[in-house]
Amino acid sequence: MMERAMNPPLKLSLRTARMLSLLVLGGIGIGYLGGAIFAESDGSAPIGFTLVRLVGLISAVMLFIEGRGQLTQASDAMLDERERALRDKSYVATHQIMVLALFGFFLWSIVAKFIDGWMPGQEQALDLLSGFAITSMALPGIILAWREEPHDDAEDAA
Repeated sequence: MMERAMNPPLKLSLRTARMLSLLVLGGIGIGYLGGAIFAESDGSAPIGFTLVRLVGLISAVMLFIEGRGQLTQASDAMLDERERALRDKSYVATHQIMVLALFGFFLWSIVAKFIDGWMPGQEQALDLLSGFAITSMALPGIILAWREEPHDDAEDAA
């Protein structure tokens, strides 16, 4: 996809990138949201959720420095027209997903008042904001990994 444009420090097969993307979304989603909902009395996340967060964070870093993540960070001059179009589509999809997530939280914050539902405390809100930020940074590369067509079976098996 971008051999001409850049030489990423980490090259992963499409299958590996997709597996890591699931670890990012699961690790961040479960680790941060679950850690906020099931926080200890002092506001800290239980150790299991913290470990799941670490898996998500490490996977996010790997995807960020991997080729597809590098594509999302490249300047227009480094990319051909097709690569720019792919990158731009991933940005638009990321924006739509993150706005939908924010809207969902705002909707919950209204409903929760009426049903006496769970709302995060200050520490949990900061954790949720961190998870939201990490997800928004990783999502363009994740989207590219899932939209990319496999080139051949040999590369995808690695």
